[in-house]
Amino acid sequence: MKSRIFLCALASGTLAFGQVQDSIQSNDSKVIELDYANIVQRLPVTSEKISNQKLNERNLGQDIPTLIGNATSVVTTTDAGAGIGYSSLRIRGIEQDHINITLNGVPINDGESQGVFWVNMPDLVSSTNSITIQRGVGTSTSGTGAFGAIVNIDATQPSREMFLESANSWGSFATQKYSLQGGTGAILDGKLRIDLNASLIKSDGYIDRASSNMHSYGMNAKYDLNEKTSFRYWTFFGKQETYQAWNGIDAETMKVNRTFNSAGAIYDADGNIVDYYDNEVDNYQQHHNHLVWDQRYGKGWKSNATLFYTRGKGYYENYKQGENLADFGFDSEIEGTDVVRQKWLDNHFYGLNFNLENQNLGNLSLVTGVSAAQYVNDHFGKIIWVKDFDNQNTNQEYYRNESTKNDVSAYAKALYKVNNFEFFGDIQYRFVDYKAALVPGGESGEEDFRPFEDDFHFINPKAGLNYFASQKDVFYFYYGMTHREPNRSDYMDNPDFINNGNAPKQEKLHDFELGYKKSGRFNFTANAFYMYYIDQLVSTGELNDVGEYIRKNAGESYRAGIELSANYGILPQKLSVFGNLTWSTNKILDHKEIGYDADWNEEIQEYGDMDISFSPDWIGSFGVEYRPVKALSLNVVNKYVGEQFMTNTELEDGKLDSYFLTDVVVRYAPNWFNLKNLEFSVLVNNLFDVEYESNGFYYEGPYYYPQAGINVLGGFKVRL
Repeated sequence: MKSRIFLCALASGTLAFGQVQDSIQSNDSKVIELDYANIVQRLPVTSEKISNQKLNERNLGQDIPTLIGNATSVVTTTDAGAGIGYSSLRIRGIEQDHINITLNGVPINDGESQGVFWVNMPDLVSSTNSITIQRGVGTSTSGTGAFGAIVNIDATQPSREMFLESANSWGSFATQKYSLQGGTGAILDGKLRIDLNASLIKSDGYIDRASSNMHSYGMNAKYDLNEKTSFRYWTFFGKQETYQAWNGIDAETMKVNRTFNSAGAIYDADGNIVDYYDNEVDNYQQHHNHLVWDQRYGKGWKSNATLFYTRGKGYYENYKQGENLADFGFDSEIEGTDVVRQKWLDNHFYGLNFNLENQNLGNLSLVTGVSAAQYVNDHFGKIIWVKDFDNQNTNQEYYRNESTKNDVSAYAKALYKVNNFEFFGDIQYRFVDYKAALVPGGESGEEDFRPFEDDFHFINPKAGLNYFASQKDVFYFYYGMTHREPNRSDYMDNPDFINNGNAPKQEKLHDFELGYKKSGRFNFTANAFYMYYIDQLVSTGELNDVGEYIRKNAGESYRAGIELSANYGILPQKLSVFGNLTWSTNKILDHKEIGYDADWNEEIQEYGDMDISFSPDWIGSFGVEYRPVKALSLNVVNKYVGEQFMTNTELEDGKLDSYFLTDVVVRYAPNWFNLKNLEFSVLVNNLFDVEYESNGFYYEGPYYYPQAGINVLGGFKVRL
């Protein structure tokens, strides 16, 4: 049955391609590629596009979540505290593993954790053309279900002009970035273009020992066979080694030492720290490969086929004390000794996306597509050292299991214009087959693994309406329903599954959006949203052993609010103001949790209506950009995030306080030595040195992730 569904999806794409082949006509346009970002801007969805120019204004080595942190309803955090290393974002309070994130339309959410590890893609933004954020369910796309937001990263096209560009920066916490890009321009009679890039980023981090050492390189090559057909190969390799900083800091320790990091600590018999293990690191690499075929057929028909393969491999390493060797598969009775372990992931993700569109069918625009992908991941662990053991360098494997996830989807979207109205419809079918199995001989007393297998069939409809009051004023309404499967930790960390075998439930979301968009010198958007969840998996505030939030189904819950954003050029080319503001209420209805009495008998604890964890009521950003002369610009941006709870039971000692930050960017582009592309930048983060915590968790008390006070990055870029 599963193989037939997979083949049917591929056949659908082949049939759509075959039908459109018959309609090949003369050239309608010189543009072959499907323009995802501009298509989304037309639809009655709540969206925001961040251009390459805006991204590069702050691109001095920080990760993408930090670079887009001032977008509407976005909250970001980093384990190391300075925007480099392990970073993540939330949109409308929705965690990153509930956000569908794609690169050139290819999913980059991990198949199992469903998270995105930006640290594995250092300086990706230097190869990015734009980032489009859809808040809410949005439109159908490949990959994991969009359970509150979609982020699509669109890589740059290879340059038509030969160039060489160097971008370098230095700053606080021994941060340094070196980036080099170059392109052949159009060669072979203008048919071939090749860009190459390489980057190195290092930082000691704000938190103790939270260092990052990352590098990346890539190629972006395009061959235009003719005006109808082009082929593109895009590849990006990233490797990182970061000292772990995901343990957080307890409240008492933070009062005296905000940068304390317990990772790698070695304790004596009295519980005092006597040393730190030097290699308490996360070491991982990822290699993305996209082979793209763009085809234009005439009469407005275009197609895009992307064959993709992502290879990931790596481990994190821990110094562990007081361990029993028998738990790790040793034929030994030694107990309470020290070991060094490595926990490995070795995965492959590959598949095919096919999309077909026509924006010129009279009053009708049509987009359709299919996607089929498989994710295979081996999980295994090694003991590489044992204290006072005859063979200390053991390389002993102590567990192994493997996972396979098949994901097949097909969708069709239509936009139909009648007078001042545009009617939008979107329907998606998605099938997921996910199983995790124990490899024979891979059992371990230390790694308590439980096999599971689940199938999911999702039908996800969306509909919307645009009303054009004028060319610059648009009102829209949107409704979307989507479903989402649990991730690996939802099974592995779920007490009900561990104790009773009850698997976590799939999630369901109904999203309603009502908005207004105004374009021109004064750009303004306003929208109201209501997101009603059934069995939403929400964070309990606790972490598992790899720093991921433990989640449970929450029954019924909702997120509702108002979002505003504006940009106004007070003095064109001289002075502009911009900003956004979000107010929301986020509730779990009639919240219940399973607890235990003094004799460890299970009991239900009822809390009533509770705030959803990590969901602030207020999020805002406001800034001013001033250009006193053409070559000089000053940008001041303020960010406010309201208080938020770390649990779903509104514990007063489990709250993150609100914070207000100010960043300043100064850019100077002089015309020295006839270099028209020379630019100097200085970025001052947290200008007023605010002490704040943007993330945390709760385990028998609160733990926090403090962020850096005032810090500075400066750099220059030159393009020849």
